[in-house]
Amino acid sequence: MTPVDEPQLVAQARQGDQRAFARLTEPCLARLRGVLWRITRDADKTDDALQEAMTRGWLNLARFEGRSRFCTWLTRIGINEAYNAVRPSRPQTLELDDQIGERIPAWGNRPDQVFESREFLAAVDAALAALPVDYRTAVVLRDVEGLSTAEAAETLGIGERALKSRVHRGRQALRAALDDWFASGYVS
Repeated sequence: MTPVDEPQLVAQARQGDQRAFARLTEPCLARLRGVLWRITRDADKTDDALQEAMTRGWLNLARFEGRSRFCTWLTRIGINEAYNAVRPSRPQTLELDDQIGERIPAWGNRPDQVFESREFLAAVDAALAALPVDYRTAVVLRDVEGLSTAEAAETLGIGERALKSRVHRGRQALRAALDDWFASGYVS
């Protein structure tokens, strides 16, 4: 789908054309599923949030103003649904403080070997899961999905400064958690 096709497909979908809606959503689904999974950390909650996002997207097409790309709009709906799925049941497990950057030790001389290990990837995954959902979502959009600051801020419906703050705090917390992992002796 080219950007030129998007307004036409939106118009067709607004008139009840389910195939046009499918063509609009198809390029969004893989990335959206990944973002939602990284927020919920649960396959069932991810599927529920994705299904709810698709339903809400279909039912609220009239509200899509076209100021952003359709996928950005649908991702925002999905993120809201994922937040709803995790907020009531998932406690915030990581406390952040302003001194987090001051207690970060060096990671050693051979990071390339460490970064390729399964243990390290599991530690990163666990550290990401422990982040407060707002920080985790910002980090996922910027560092995992590769969205620009402007795109990620638009997707979350916040300003760029707020997004930068969340990404910064999330990265600090990840670094602290990984430093704990390194300090615990998993790396020789």
